[in-house]
Formats: sequence, structure tokens, C-alpha cells
Amino acid sequence: MSGLNEDKIKERLEVLENDIKRVSEQMVSLDKQKTDAIAMLNALNGAKQQCMSFLNDFNNDDQPSGQEEDSKKSSSKSDDS
Repeated sequence: MSGLNEDKIKERLEVLENDIKRVSEQMVSLDKQKTDAIAMLNALNGAKQQCMSFLNDFNNDDQPSGQEEDSKKSSSKSDDS
């Protein structure tokens, strides 16, 4: 016969229970890692948006805004009259 007996089945069952426990714990750890990675991604995207905003502010400081430019054109037209 194959040598299959109650003790071997119980041993195999114990190994399976330990494997199930280990994989379940691994899943909990992976879920936490995913949550941490999402938080890091959100923080990085926020920092990127802030840098883009700073660059936009620098570019806007170098060029007059549309309203100031329009008022200069209007005043120069009235000066020509």
C-alpha cells in the first residue's frame, strides 16, 4: 500500500494550517504596504503640484498679467488722442 495513514494526514493538515496562517499574515502585511505606498504617492503628487505652482508663480512674476497689460494699452490709446 501507499503508506497513507492517519498520522501522515494529520501532519499534512498541520502543515496546511501553518501555510494558511502564513499566507494570511502575508496578505495583511501586503495590504499595509499598499496603504503606505498610496499615502507616499499622494504625498509625492502633492509635492509635485506645489513645485508646479511655484514655477507658475515665477513665470507669472516675469510677465505682466493680462489685466495690467490691457490697462496699459488703454492708457496709451487715450494718450494718442
